[in-house]
Amino acid sequence: MSGDGHTAMKVNSMKQTEDDKFLFRFTFIDTGGDKGFITHYRPKHPPLSSELRSVFRYLGLQEFKDCPEFDFEPCYYRTLQLVASDDNPFSGNVEWAHPTFDVHDKQFSPAIEHLLAANTAVEAVGMTFLPFEKPAARMRADIASNVVKPAKPAKPAKAATGGGLALGLPDNFDVAISFAGTERAEAEKLADIIRAAGYAVFYDNYYPEHLWGKNLPVFFDEIFRKRARFCVMFVSKEYRDRKWTSLEARSAQARALEEKGNEYILPIRVDGTELEGLLPTIGYVPINTGIEKIGEVLVKKLQA
Repeated sequence: MSGDGHTAMKVNSMKQTEDDKFLFRFTFIDTGGDKGFITHYRPKHPPLSSELRSVFRYLGLQEFKDCPEFDFEPCYYRTLQLVASDDNPFSGNVEWAHPTFDVHDKQFSPAIEHLLAANTAVEAVGMTFLPFEKPAARMRADIASNVVKPAKPAKPAKAATGGGLALGLPDNFDVAISFAGTERAEAEKLADIIRAAGYAVFYDNYYPEHLWGKNLPVFFDEIFRKRARFCVMFVSKEYRDRKWTSLEARSAQARALEEKGNEYILPIRVDGTELEGLLPTIGYVPINTGIEKIGEVLVKKLQA
């Protein structure tokens, strides 16, 4: 369609829906030259990461800075020109346009995840179909758009505020929590205790939109090697044997080496597993101490 998808002689807001990541609006516009349907997309926790912006470019979604459907906040949108039959203006593609919007709340975000997963699969054999930039360029793009703020020397982070997701990652974190999925309940409880005390915590479920589509080895290395004051590590057999936790552990251990004896890794012993590279002489806290007590001790350490 001609035009910008928003400015028209007549705009009729027709439907709206949402899922846990996006708001969706459906409008019909008449520009005087074209008539058609506009689907508007607004992320609930903007800005988009560079990976998601690449997916949107691949899908042909365009950005509009002042969308009236979202109180003049930015949106992404796509157009569908009305194609009507000569004898019935409500036939043609009208019966196709409405149902395709109606499934957005169930199908859009899963479709994005499938695209990202498919691209990851073909990247393993040296190919790609999404217009991704190289990892370093992605990080620069995210810094420019404030998805990720530029790194500064590690220091006590500013207190986290509110119970929702931040618009961007903090410059630094007071604590980054590394754990296997088997200890997620305990890790989340500890994260909640630290955040409630006013400290910035990196816990993956606090930042789902920022992790979505990320090159995770690069991203986690940035967090666990550069941006945390302390790394709390739940050491267990599962932690030792899983790929992602091994990557996090290596980044944390590299940072610990740079600290030249200063405390960085704070291990919680889940079982008797020894972790390669983590000396047995380091002070552990057993998990049976209780997460509430561990959280209390950690808050005192942060205060000190």
